[in-house]
Amino acid sequence: MNELMAARSLTTLPVVTLGGDAVAQVKDTVFDDSAGRVTGFTLSGRGLLAGPLKQSLPWSGVHSLGHDAVMVRDRSALVETAVVVARREARQGRVLGAEVLTDEGAEVGTVLDVVVEGGTSGRVVGFRIAASKALVEGSRRHRRRVYVPRGETFAVSGRALVIPADATRYVAEDLPTFIARVGAFHDSRKDSLQ
Repeated sequence: MNELMAARSLTTLPVVTLGGDAVAQVKDTVFDDSAGRVTGFTLSGRGLLAGPLKQSLPWSGVHSLGHDAVMVRDRSALVETAVVVARREARQGRVLGAEVLTDEGAEVGTVLDVVVEGGTSGRVVGFRIAASKALVEGSRRHRRRVYVPRGETFAVSGRALVIPADATRYVAEDLPTFIARVGAFHDSRKDSLQ
């Protein structure tokens, strides 16, 4: 598995060409809820007084995503913002702030951030949530902000994110621990399908 990153940490990352030219910085991340992956980024100019750009970066234009930069082959990877933002999946519902429910109907919290796999996949692997008391009571977990895996399928409406109930057994308090828990969660899902 590639490195995992919180989507909010991608904000203000420079967008850099393979030739080393900084062409923009990430303003916001656009997700495809149904596919569970990043579809692109809206951009702003570089510098303190720079505003939003009229161009955005579709995921197809990303060469690599890392903790320090988003790499593109060249400036031609940027497209009109309407191409990235006006997609059907970008209009379906916001993930941040959505209530998190299990597929059995239990309320487990509210989405604070999205955890994305770096490299070239752009896959959403989980969420950082403000956990409900029910999720953290009776466990060793003391923190109310935890990470939970998304599962292979999930649904997002304008108000709620639905995850598999068994995902709540793989909650982690920090990103390094979450990496191991995501692997264990996916292994358990594979075993249950066999």
